[in-house]
Amino acid sequence: MNIKISPGNSKLGNIPSVSLPAGVTCRADCECKERCYAKRLERIRKSVREAYMHNYQVLKCAPNTYWREVEASIMMSRFFRFHVSGDIPDKNYLTHMIEIAERNRHCEILCFTKKFGIVNEVVAEILSNKRMLPPNLHLILSGWKDLKMENPFLLPEAHVKFRDGTTTAREDALECGGNCTECALTEGGCWTLGTGGQVVFNEH
Repeated sequence: MNIKISPGNSKLGNIPSVSLPAGVTCRADCECKERCYAKRLERIRKSVREAYMHNYQVLKCAPNTYWREVEASIMMSRFFRFHVSGDIPDKNYLTHMIEIAERNRHCEILCFTKKFGIVNEVVAEILSNKRMLPPNLHLILSGWKDLKMENPFLLPEAHVKFRDGTTTAREDALECGGNCTECALTEGGCWTLGTGGQVVFNEH
């Protein structure tokens, strides 16, 4: 039943992460699904595809186990990433992420998401109760061309520089340095984007 926690990869470095199947938990109204690197990886590597689907099945059938094991990894980590593949499935999932971040302030937790509606609803509820998102949870809204960026609370944003040179990012957006560990250890990049900050990634 154990979920599959990745110990890292060439981009993340040694930062552990948990992922869900590409597409299954993602927005259906974004053309990124036609150019998704996570889907390509799942097609190429059966073990990756099976690991992501296993995590999804545990989440659906034994959610307490899923969250217990995610938190166990976070408790032992300085940095953690949600969803190299996949996205926040629903409001309840994001609520769990926030609660875990609040209990584990020692760990910096990063999550890119296109689920703007879910994030905005939860953030609005938190603010209405005179609370704030835990500062160690870095929710970064992920843009794509022709996808309306709904960001009333000015959360950090990630944008893509496409192969044709176009981008939805502002001119002052930070360029991704290519390695999450290096940025995390130097307290830079995505890990320290402030209100309204942007980072831009080359399409991959």
